Amino acid sequence: MERKNVAFFSERNVCRSIIAEAYLRRLGRPYFNAHSFGIRPDRVHYLVREVLESRGFNLNYFFSKYYEVIENQKFDIIVLMHPSLEEKLPEIPYPYEKLVWEFEDPTARQLDRETMRREIEALCDAVESRVKAFVDQYRTQPVE
Repeated sequence: MERKNVAFFSERNVCRSIIAEAYLRRLGRPYFNAHSFGIRPDRVHYLVREVLESRGFNLNYFFSKYYEVIENQKFDIIVLMHPSLEEKLPEIPYPYEKLVWEFEDPTARQLDRETMRREIEALCDAVESRVKAFVDQYRTQPVE
């Protein structure tokens, strides 16, 4: 079976989409190729790295990127990490399935370190659960 190419899209590609990419790589490896990108990428937030590494992820190959970095790949599914991103998604010149999830970005707010870490932990739990459901739903559907 051919793997489906999935891209997670967020504003800065420093938190939500990186977390989703990490979990899809872990939970959906036999069925999916996972990627992420943003319209204003920056470095992956240090607390996101810290939390994901504490959960056993090797983040050596995770970095924030523009769509242009991965635009030569064709995606079967693009997941917007928040509904507010609908109008910000770059023009993509081929058919794909678009999913819209609703996760807030805790790194976009001014929070103290401990509060931020707790919110990132909670976000990881929520994204992991959503990715598990995604894998269960989409792993059996053929690539068109």
